Amino acid sequence: MMPCPGTFVRRYNSHIFGNRFSNNNLRMFRNLLYKISPASFALWLFLGLALGAALPVKAHIVEDSLRLELARRNLSEPERIMTMARLAEVVYYRREHKDGFEMIQRALRLADHLEDKHYKAFLFAVLARYYAGDDQMLQAGESMDSAVYYVKNTSHKAVLGYVQYTRGRLMVRENKLREAIIDLFRALEDLEGTEKYEWRSEVYADISDIYGQWSDTQNQRKYAALCMEDARKSGDPDAMTTAIQLKAHSFFDRFTKDMSREHLRDSALYYYKHSVNVLERHRDRVIHLSRLPVAAYHIAEIYSGYLPVSYRDSVFNYLDMAVEEARRIGEHSVLARSYIMLADYAISEEDYTRAEFLVGNAAISVHEDPVANQRIVPKVSQYFSMIREKQGKPAEALQYYKQYVREYTDKFDMEKMALAQKLEAQYEASRKERELAVLQEKLVYGKKLNQLYIGLTIIGFIAVIFLFYANQQRTRAMKQQKQLHLMEMGEIEQKNHIALLSAMLEGQEQERSRLARDLHDGLGGLLSGIKIEMSAVRNILTEAKGQGLMDKTMEHLDDAVNELRRIAHSMMPEILIRYGLGEAIKEYCERFRNSRIRMDCSVFNYTNDMDHSRQMVVYRIMQELVNNAIKHARASLIYVQLQQVEDKIFLTVEDDGVGFDMEAISGKRSAGWTNIRARVEFLGGDMDILSEKGKGTTITIECLMNVNSGSAVS
Repeated sequence: MMPCPGTFVRRYNSHIFGNRFSNNNLRMFRNLLYKISPASFALWLFLGLALGAALPVKAHIVEDSLRLELARRNLSEPERIMTMARLAEVVYYRREHKDGFEMIQRALRLADHLEDKHYKAFLFAVLARYYAGDDQMLQAGESMDSAVYYVKNTSHKAVLGYVQYTRGRLMVRENKLREAIIDLFRALEDLEGTEKYEWRSEVYADISDIYGQWSDTQNQRKYAALCMEDARKSGDPDAMTTAIQLKAHSFFDRFTKDMSREHLRDSALYYYKHSVNVLERHRDRVIHLSRLPVAAYHIAEIYSGYLPVSYRDSVFNYLDMAVEEARRIGEHSVLARSYIMLADYAISEEDYTRAEFLVGNAAISVHEDPVANQRIVPKVSQYFSMIREKQGKPAEALQYYKQYVREYTDKFDMEKMALAQKLEAQYEASRKERELAVLQEKLVYGKKLNQLYIGLTIIGFIAVIFLFYANQQRTRAMKQQKQLHLMEMGEIEQKNHIALLSAMLEGQEQERSRLARDLHDGLGGLLSGIKIEMSAVRNILTEAKGQGLMDKTMEHLDDAVNELRRIAHSMMPEILIRYGLGEAIKEYCERFRNSRIRMDCSVFNYTNDMDHSRQMVVYRIMQELVNNAIKHARASLIYVQLQQVEDKIFLTVEDDGVGFDMEAISGKRSAGWTNIRARVEFLGGDMDILSEKGKGTTITIECLMNVNSGSAVS
């Protein structure tokens, strides 16, 4: 199952809900890189820096107009503050986070001189969002507290709504969805009657996303529609792309729950493409450019995971767009995911050098991302393990696989540690609250204490769930290792079995050769001597009756000699040794010219480059199949065809006999079929049988010319 694109959209649209690339992640990444050859890493690093460096962002109309506005000398203090806040947003999301922070701090210093505190409330709310975007949650909380403090002293509805909305987003960041949705609805009440349609659109988007997480499809669609309505009213391209991508997510979420409804997938694809068109058309006005590579990646993801392989070109077109745009703005998480998907295709094409390069670039992209997705880090090790396994390097593959397991384990250990730290912080905060409550009122103290115990119980239960899940992951990894070991043992057993078959068939051929020589040289010579002696006796006989009897006896003796030669030739055909398989099959079929059975033979493109031992095995299979057709099928016509196609041999024996029941033959254990199956298995080939009672039989054997010409036929 592909990851839900909508979730990815919401996480990366504003950089607020990402996870910081922790020290443990850095340690795992470095451990991974230490296992890579210096030459490979040097190549990745050089190309990664060359290709992955953020490209220059085009000039931005909004930024230019805001800078011109700030240059006006007659600009009032309130106007200057709000213009700086707007410019800080452009700089933060399109250029440099540090510059965005500095501009907000300058605006705050200007706001200190104003009596109306709604400006400071607004600026602290903006600052809280920026800190959350950089995963500095402590500073985000402090800024949010300041915003709440200053907003109490104002009646400015738009700022009240914005502060309430920012608080709701921080609640989402802490996964407190019920508290978040209360704050978001309060924000809508405060924004009612204002013309801040772009803010209202964002609030509706977050509400829709929460209902989506709760699987409430009806409310998800309702608030997505309201988001689109206010986005259109605002005329803001950022609000429009948010609404369009939210609609795409809504369709895709419904499709993943019922994949038979392909029109939902097509609608999701349409809206993702629509968002790309809007972003391209308004590139010089859009602030959140990260939505462009995100949308391109999701389009490629849908084409790759849910549409036929004929859309392969579309996959690569949108992956190219995702990579180019992600590099342009430094969106390393999207870049890493795109490289991983490209590596998937390289692995499927057995281009392991390119796959290794792409996974290496993904690793570098994750390393460069200040807000990295922890799920990508284990994927790098997983893909290196796959590549090494495909390259026939099981030791390195196992090493990378162990790294992959460790990274997943560390991921869950980090989550448990974070949970413990969060519990400790909550405990300390609650302890201080209890001390204050004791001084004020004992009743309030008891209530707070009970709430704390309930919270500890819930958190402890969550911790147990995390521990159980981590243990399940470890167990699954151990099972996979065991399966890998069993596969290796099976491969060894298969090789031993083939070696035994080879020895058995070689022994049979040696015994046939010995018997053929003995029959030809021993019994054949003896019969020839008897014939000579009987010829002499015939000359002595004078009576015609005696001579006639002797002639008849000599005819029988000639038949016996011919049959002896036929048997000896069948056991070790000399023409096979001298001229190869093609001529041997032709000669074998030619012997049936004067019999009651018509036998036709065709040989196409055979080059006689096959090992002699494999030629002999194919010849024996042909003999056995023809004998079966003669003895059991009651056929009047047998057709034998030998064909070579590149490095493969195809032997077909077809008759017009009585045929047989396919189900009956599947469990049959006759000596003939056992020998045929054993020889086909020795060749590493495949046997296809088509038969129907009264309509004849067609048997096709497919195998490689030689063992070293490629992998065995599956």
